[in-house]
Parts: sequence; C-alpha cells; structure tokens
Amino acid sequence: MPETKFHLTKQGLKRIKEEYERLLGFRDMKAKSEVPSIWHSEDVNPEYLAYQEDLTLLEARIVEYESIIKNAELITTPPKGKRNIVFLGARVTVAVDNGPIDEYEIVGTLEANPSLGKISIESPVGRALLGLKVGDEIAVSSPKKTIFCVKKVRYTL
Repeated sequence: MPETKFHLTKQGLKRIKEEYERLLGFRDMKAKSEVPSIWHSEDVNPEYLAYQEDLTLLEARIVEYESIIKNAELITTPPKGKRNIVFLGARVTVAVDNGPIDEYEIVGTLEANPSLGKISIESPVGRALLGLKVGDEIAVSSPKKTIFCVKKVRYTL
C-alpha cells in the first residue's frame, strides 16, 4: 500500500518537527518519572491504568508525527511561466457570485484552516480552483451552488 504524501509549507513542516521534538521530550520525562505501582490492594491501581493509557496515546501520536515527517512533501513555487495558474501553495483572490472578494491559500490538509483563509486541496473549493487562471470561473456545489471567479493568483512561499 503506497504511503500518503503530506503536502506542507516550510513553516508547516517546521511546526510539525517542533511538536514532534516536544512529544519526544515529554516521553523521556514520563519515562524518567515514577511509575505508579500496578496493584492497589487486590485490584489494579487506577493511577497505573491512567499512566499506561497516557503512554499509549503519546506513543501513537509520536508514530503519527514520524509518518508525517517521513512522508512530507514541501510545497514549492511553480516555474515562472506557470505562476498565473492555481497550484498548491497559491494565494488566490476570487470574486464569489460576482460579489464579495475573498482570498484563499491552497494548502495540504494538515495546514488547512478556513478561518484563516487556508483551504485544503481536498476541499471542494480547493479542488475546484486547482489549475484555473485569472478570469476563469468555476461553479462549486457545497452545499449550495457558488460561482468563483479567479481575480488574482500569487505565490508567497
């Protein structure tokens, strides 16, 4: 089964690596701390069970970050002749239904944050905008039909 590629900006990869290092440090700190005894009278100690559950969740998160780092693919600026086309990493200014102007940055799923204008290439709007040029229009039905007209494409990577 092929590994999933994680499209990230340099800043996004840096944040992931910092979080990974923080988790490794936390794991080391937890390993050095006193482990609660497994038995509490005749029953299993609930503190021990909580400790084990925390450790299991921490290890799972570390493995997840290792997979992301291993399979990260940096988003790069396209060649000069193609910077008028919407690719991953583009900042796209669009007119919505011939009205208000919005700006979106097309990013990978891990960095998507619609409230900050960062939309995923897997979102309906992100997917629809890919490959368009200034002046192109596209209708997106999600959940209602909306017309997007590309007004400007720029790259700030």
